[in-house]
Amino acid sequence: MNIFVVVPVYNEEYRAVETVNKILLVDKKVKIVLIDDGSSDNSLKILRDKFKKNKRVIISSHVINLGKGAAMKTGLKIAFKLGAQGVVFVDADGQHNPKYLPKFIEELNKYPMVFGFRLLNKDAPWLRRNGNRFASWSMRTFFNIQRKDLLCGFLGFRKEIYKKIKWKSTRYGIETEMAIKVGKNKIPFSEVKIDTIYIDKYKGMTIFDAFKIIFRLPFWFFEK
Repeated sequence: MNIFVVVPVYNEEYRAVETVNKILLVDKKVKIVLIDDGSSDNSLKILRDKFKKNKRVIISSHVINLGKGAAMKTGLKIAFKLGAQGVVFVDADGQHNPKYLPKFIEELNKYPMVFGFRLLNKDAPWLRRNGNRFASWSMRTFFNIQRKDLLCGFLGFRKEIYKKIKWKSTRYGIETEMAIKVGKNKIPFSEVKIDTIYIDKYKGMTIFDAFKIIFRLPFWFFEK
């Protein structure tokens, strides 16, 4: 199966380079689509300078920041136009260890959807740990899907199911919305255990973001 890796990038100039290098090393054939989502730092310039001669790396960008969900959509559309039969999403900030990429690709040959999951112990940020518990309970109760980690962005799917799981979220909530649509459409899926890595506990989802996801659950429940 022809799988592309899509990497959304926002203000991760040096971590993104390291992430891309690791992906290139772990899989000698996979192609990478980088989407710079209107970074205010030198991410786009550094990535272009570093990978402009590498034919396995495709770089595109948004003029302004549109959010991770929008960057993911831009990346997968480019991948599909280039012949991808499936995509795997990897965050640029180093929280997703690319060493698991071969396992994701292996699972995509058996299942149309693959989610990564982390074991969230006491060292994980309180919001992530307890937010995941509440989200998992909500998924089991209202959406008939059992997930181990609803906030993990290391995931992949085949092109054939994209229309069924197409998300509207532009920022946080993408992974939850996608899981809900997998459950509602009864799409078979697999889960791959990955390392629990937190680069910066002050970066990422806030309590406000978590409440926004909770408030959207009824909308997702009744959405066709």
